[in-house]
Amino acid sequence: MNLSDKMSTSLFFIFLIVFCSCSLPHKRETDSITEISQLKRPVFFLSVPFTKLSSIQAPCLDVAIEGKTYSMELDLGFRGAVSIEKEFIDQILKKTLIRTTPMYGIRGKEYLMNFYQIPKIQIGSLHVIQPILQEESLEFLKDSTFNSNGKESLSRELGRVGWELFYNFNLLIDVKNSEMAFCDSLDTLKKRGYLVETFTKCPLHLERGLVEFETETPEGKLLCMLDTGSTFNMFNSETEGKSIDQIFWDPENRLNYDFFKIEGNDFGPIVFRRVPIHIPIRIEAVIGMEFIEDHLIFIDFANKLIYFAKNTDN
Repeated sequence: MNLSDKMSTSLFFIFLIVFCSCSLPHKRETDSITEISQLKRPVFFLSVPFTKLSSIQAPCLDVAIEGKTYSMELDLGFRGAVSIEKEFIDQILKKTLIRTTPMYGIRGKEYLMNFYQIPKIQIGSLHVIQPILQEESLEFLKDSTFNSNGKESLSRELGRVGWELFYNFNLLIDVKNSEMAFCDSLDTLKKRGYLVETFTKCPLHLERGLVEFETETPEGKLLCMLDTGSTFNMFNSETEGKSIDQIFWDPENRLNYDFFKIEGNDFGPIVFRRVPIHIPIRIEAVIGMEFIEDHLIFIDFANKLIYFAKNTDN
């Protein structure tokens, strides 16, 4: 069943969140240490299953904190490590408040959020020591929801896991096979049966704190942000006379491209929803789950490369 078949609730959710200093060169947190237990060799492949797709069609992971397991969305549009609702942060005994920082959502509003350091989290055999935990803003979550029937979502995961948690690893996203994996190289992927010769390689841009890559459309080059926390593809475009919610669901407000090329290889056709994105830096386009669910994506953070392939089920 594809994404369009699952969207009977007509619910859309996007997590576009950046620091107030997002226009400056990107700087990651440096006080966390990521380790994988059971991995003692330089060659490795560690699979972590996606437990389900959330109500917004984001892949979900089980995350353990102080012996409790929480279902969280993998949100590659989230610049950070882990975010969780205040109710559950209050239940975490060992935590240290680091700072309170203003953040921004798609509507341009500012939200004050608390950041804590905790001893450890665990995702499968992946252990992260002293990660930064962000307090989820319920106001931000509500403002980031676009619902055509005017009702709020009744089902939501307790938190999100962002791309910075995996910065020290190569990350494979395989939604069709309900799997995320940490892998040392393309050679290891090939030995696991992945057709790496079909992968398209392109530069990965992390300078702005986003997972971005450049594409080509019939209207020219387009810098795209990869976001598993977005249900649909979006194109940043100002539209007058309608609210952002009306604009989002307007069937006339679409961009239909005959081709969508990455490094000369065509992955199209593709459809974008034109939506005004009001945050302190200019985002041209967002690539969401309607593209991601049908493609293999391999992110090599160390070499700043990202690979794409159409997923034909390995």
